[in-house]
Amino acid sequence: MKKKSVGILGGGQLCQMLAEYLVKDNKTVFFIDPSPSPPAKTTKSIHIQKDYEDTNALDLLIDNCDVITYEFENIPLKCLDYLDGKIQILPSKFILSISQNRLNEKNNFIKCNINTPKFISYSKKSDLKKELKNSKIKLPVIIKTNTLGYDGKGQYHLDSIDKIIKTSKKLDSKTNYIIEEKIKFKKEFSVIIGRNNLKEIFYFDPIENIHKNGILDISISPARLNPYIKKSAIDLAKNFIKNINLTGIVAIEMFLDEKNNILFNEIAPRPHNSGHLTREAYSISQFGVLGNILTDKKFESPKIKNQAIMKNILGDFFEKQDNEKIIKEISNLPNHFVKLYNKEQAKPGRKMGHITIITDDIENSIVKINELID
Repeated sequence: MKKKSVGILGGGQLCQMLAEYLVKDNKTVFFIDPSPSPPAKTTKSIHIQKDYEDTNALDLLIDNCDVITYEFENIPLKCLDYLDGKIQILPSKFILSISQNRLNEKNNFIKCNINTPKFISYSKKSDLKKELKNSKIKLPVIIKTNTLGYDGKGQYHLDSIDKIIKTSKKLDSKTNYIIEEKIKFKKEFSVIIGRNNLKEIFYFDPIENIHKNGILDISISPARLNPYIKKSAIDLAKNFIKNINLTGIVAIEMFLDEKNNILFNEIAPRPHNSGHLTREAYSISQFGVLGNILTDKKFESPKIKNQAIMKNILGDFFEKQDNEKIIKEISNLPNHFVKLYNKEQAKPGRKMGHITIITDDIENSIVKINELID
């Protein structure tokens, strides 16, 4: 039986774009977000302005929705504990718990015979120097908080034992960390893949990603990888989602190292920033794939229509005096698609929107859009 009403935890830009697709498909959307004017409020959705753990708000979702999803990983698990068993949650609480804990995430990759950068867990109770020696991790390394942290937050890039020891002394004694070997990679890319209740799999070609200051800057579709690497990445992604029994959508961030080995970095059990360009570059977007999986709608696998790049617009851009003029200029260019998230306040490093460009000249298009936005 097809589902007609979807509940979403979180009201940011991912909820906004998912809700836009669902409402256009004649579905009813409810979302919980504690802020008064989140991006999804601009859609024809029903905003429940409550904390995520408010049981009255969660009861509203249970009473009015057929299925629940979430738009970011840091949703409190207590909230899903309350919903679990009362309404279907996609992806499952188990999959969300994997993505919320980097050590758990890495161990699940290893269980599936998937390579990852070398890593060790770390807390201030352990002998760091001894553990690093035993692990045979090579410098440089990244120290990351085991939970929370995104867009480079909660991370320390270090290139010497002295700096590692010095930094470790400043770390919170109540927080667990993971120390990871910093990989020399040729490419960083993501595979966005979904599976429905019938166990049918839907995926997009790998998307190449370029980061700046720990935040995604540019995405390129399709990724500039040889066919063998692309197939291997997709096969690994298929194997992983079968092992974790995914129903829903997940983005898997991967590295291609200097020896052409594919290493999994992390997962996001939701639509992904790198997949925004699927709205214009594919026959169906990542939001369409998730929306159709949530509502048990039959649909064709995504088919690539055009080469494309995506450029993130961060809060820093709005410090330019002529930012409105630049956005208008870009909007009027052929094959340029501007999406602003309607966030109330622009902050440095905050994702405020993105631009997708349909282009056969990837390198030149990147140079031109960087000149306008950076």
